[in-house]
Amino acid sequence: MSHLQSLRAGVGIPILIVGLTSTACGTPAGGGRVEPVYDDATGRLQLLKYDANGDGTIDTWSYMDGARVVRIELDSDQNNVIDRWEYYGPDRAIEKVGASRAGDNTPDSWAFYDSGGTITKLELSMHRNGTVDRVDYYEAGVRVRAEEDTNADGRIDKWEVYDGTRLAAVSLDTRQRGRPDRRVVYAQDGTVRLEELP
Repeated sequence: MSHLQSLRAGVGIPILIVGLTSTACGTPAGGGRVEPVYDDATGRLQLLKYDANGDGTIDTWSYMDGARVVRIELDSDQNNVIDRWEYYGPDRAIEKVGASRAGDNTPDSWAFYDSGGTITKLELSMHRNGTVDRVDYYEAGVRVRAEEDTNADGRIDKWEVYDGTRLAAVSLDTRQRGRPDRRVVYAQDGTVRLEELP
């Protein structure tokens, strides 16, 4: 796995960064140049700029608190626009990853991971305004359910249930009462059933 693939996958970042800090400036094996930025007052490392694929262009910015990674920003498609934001906790484990689905330097989805690196939740800003209005929940890396505020009133009005990769049911709050009053059930044989709920 290349350094850029590791960065994209969100694995091995703290180890990679620790290895980079020892090189100070220059060209580490397998990648491009590293440019460290230090705090003028304290001398602490604040930022590592890194050319992950060695093409001469900085594409990775690792924001540091000394030797600890706080956040990494990536331009993974080399178009001079950040399209991935990785956030790390005090234990150096990745906590969440932001992405721009439109590729316009604005995060609109945030994936959360457990300590083993498996996704547990995906928050989405469907209207791309910074407000989370859809949340997908995962178990063992597989989406099991989702909740969505479809009319942007701040309340959930759509609930989805999944069976493996298959959408099994969608419940809707069509009366804006805060609970579902209608359910669409998708059977494995392809039939669809509409249920009215009390």
